[in-house]
Amino acid sequence: MKHSDSFATTKRTNPVSSEPILAIDNLCKSYGEVNILKEVNVAIDPGDFLVLVGPSGCGKSTLLSCIGGLTEVTSGTVKIDGYDVTHTDPAKRDIAMVFQSYALFPNMSVEKNIGFGLEVRKVPEAERTPKVRDVADLLKINQLLDRSPAQLSGGQRQRVAMGRALVRDPKLFLFDEPLSNLDAKLRVTMRTEIKRLHQRLGASIIYVTHDQIEAMTLATKIVVMKDGVVQQVGSPREIYDTPMNTFVADFMGAPAMNLLEAHVEMVDGKLRIEVARDDLQGPLVLFDPAPPESVAKHRGILKIGLRPEALTDVGSRARASDQQADCLLDVVEPAGSDTYAVIQMGGSEVIARLHGDVDADSGDTLRIAFDLSKISYFDAEDGQRL
Repeated sequence: MKHSDSFATTKRTNPVSSEPILAIDNLCKSYGEVNILKEVNVAIDPGDFLVLVGPSGCGKSTLLSCIGGLTEVTSGTVKIDGYDVTHTDPAKRDIAMVFQSYALFPNMSVEKNIGFGLEVRKVPEAERTPKVRDVADLLKINQLLDRSPAQLSGGQRQRVAMGRALVRDPKLFLFDEPLSNLDAKLRVTMRTEIKRLHQRLGASIIYVTHDQIEAMTLATKIVVMKDGVVQQVGSPREIYDTPMNTFVADFMGAPAMNLLEAHVEMVDGKLRIEVARDDLQGPLVLFDPAPPESVAKHRGILKIGLRPEALTDVGSRARASDQQADCLLDVVEPAGSDTYAVIQMGGSEVIARLHGDVDADSGDTLRIAFDLSKISYFDAEDGQRL
């Protein structure tokens, strides 16, 4: 944003550097005997969109607050662009934050709200006004500049809050569940807008959410957290395809990954997978021709993971290599382009993603195709990926 006339169309260019834009090393945060964050280690490159995701109380907002300097860390370090800012005042960290609450000044116009940070920093009005107009144009709120926050919808207020952050052109943007107060349809719209802004500007963003759909659609890198501990760091595809434990497998994905207790052993060069079923059809038996070496050596009980799309009705998405079995449908849930069916097996409710036009109802027996190309294996005791 060094040249206001090109802000809306020019992607940010980051200088070539061996330093990550953000590096968190062994960060811990405790309140008395209560440990909120436990040895967190995270690093991202300039231009990354990092999403911190996890259930309520996992520590993701506390971590964001430590990055922003709003919460004092107990131990560990926070570096931004190579500089140790662990104990630096928030105003000197070159960051901008967008909160769940819009935190707009009700007595100021939209234009004044967006430009307030620049005004505080004594940026001349002749320089400040074009920057505010450029940001407003980028966010499609230039027609709202004369209005007060009370005259805006929730989505418009969130755009103003984002504009106040964007106009500063900081090294790092911090978003703390910015879409939580919006209705479902507007959340989808704003999610698209944020994604588009990141693609256009190439900004470095840390984004907190409990919504794993937001995490999957927005992030270039995801940090999954539970009880103050980082469970896995990776791209959305890595998190989805190769979860490192059963918590990540169950939390990331809608519907979640199916996790089944199974008995496995090698038979004639293939891994025989046997899953008990609660109906009278006998156990489900599948064969994996190329299991991981750690699994091939295993004989006994473990957990297998299959995404709902790996179970489908024969003749729609099924492939010639898929293995098939008749399954009793417990519940059938039409959802437009897809139909989800619940099947009882392995002591769990298994969800199959069927074609939207499938002719099936609760209580029917349907031929299901199983795609084992992306099957996951987990230790039955500690839930870690094998």
